[in-house]
Amino acid sequence: MKMATRAALLLLALLMSISLIACADVEETGVWENATYTSDKTFGKGEKTVVVKITAEDQTLTFTLKTDKATLGEALREHELIVDDNGLIHTINGIKADYNNGGWWWKFTKNGEMMMVGADGATIADGEQYEFTRTNTF
Repeated sequence: MKMATRAALLLLALLMSISLIACADVEETGVWENATYTSDKTFGKGEKTVVVKITAEDQTLTFTLKTDKATLGEALREHELIVDDNGLIHTINGIKADYNNGGWWWKFTKNGEMMMVGADGATIADGEQYEFTRTNTF
C-alpha cells in the first residue's frame, strides 16, 4: 500500500510541475528575453482603470493600470513601463523597437483603431483599452 501511495504522490508532483510549465504566459525568447514582465500585471491604485496590451513576436501580455494621471504616457511612465526620447517611445516593458535596426516601431492603437496622437496626447478615461504592437510594416 505504501508503494502505491508513493507512486501516486510522485505522479501528482510530476503533473503539477508540467501544469506550471504549461501556464507560462509569455515565452522568454527573442525580444521577450529583455522584457521586464512576462505575464499580465496590474499597477497602481488610482480612480481610472486602463488596459494596455503589448504585442511583440506574436505574443501578447496585458497591463492593467489604475491611475489618476491625465494621459497614457504619464500613466506608463508612472510605473516605468516605457522609455522614450522626446515623446517617441522606443522601449516598452524592456522590449526595444529600433527603427534604425530593422525598421521596428511601436504601432499605437485604441480598441484596434490607429491613434493619431502619441501616448502623451492620449487623454485617458476609465475603462479604455490601448494596444502597442511592435512591428516593422506600415
